[in-house]
Amino acid sequence: MPPEGSRSLVIVLHGGLGNAERIVSQRSEAGLNMDTTADKYGFIVAYMNGTPVARMLGDDKKGWNAGECCGMSSANNIDDVRYISGAIQFLARSYGINPRQVYGMGHSNGAMMTLRLMCETDLLAAAVPISGALEIEAATCPPARGKNILAIRGTGDENVPMSGGKGKGVSNTNFRSQGYTRRIFANSGARYTLLVLPGAEHRLDTIESAMEKAEGISVAEKAARFFGLNH
Repeated sequence: MPPEGSRSLVIVLHGGLGNAERIVSQRSEAGLNMDTTADKYGFIVAYMNGTPVARMLGDDKKGWNAGECCGMSSANNIDDVRYISGAIQFLARSYGINPRQVYGMGHSNGAMMTLRLMCETDLLAAAVPISGALEIEAATCPPARGKNILAIRGTGDENVPMSGGKGKGVSNTNFRSQGYTRRIFANSGARYTLLVLPGAEHRLDTIESAMEKAEGISVAEKAARFFGLNH
């Protein structure tokens, strides 16, 4: 086993109707390809699976209980906070991970779950939520004080609109706004940065293309640099 506390961990949470396998894949429109960046810089990346969104859609269409979203995960009040907490503790014990060097990122419903973790737990040192907002009612998020959040959004996102409200997706959720999300974390003492990508839609592949165009790097590379893992 590696020496205790010698490694960093990035957890990646898939979007609604997705799964861990899809967000790993380079060939999927929902793919992130964090593996290449993890190999480049020597950190651990873990892709986690939520629970099925609806029985009629099949077990491979999964989601997270991010609060007010999404599907059966939310309706059945699945304790994804406890699940992810336990998974991180297991990974830390098994792979020599420093608990203070655990970072989170997610897309869509996975971004919402990542923000919930930042708000309710001390698990994550920093986070990169993509195409999602905080979907719980909160006045402040005390565990987020002093921590860094980089929210990545596209101007063409019609599924989870930055201004909030119902989007064109299938969740039928009345989403909270980016303004609400930013305000709650700012009031909590977190350093909240919003990166808006012109023309990018909700899908991760359009976010990826817009990031390459705007900054000449991938979303995975952007996240690694934000976390300070690019060494």
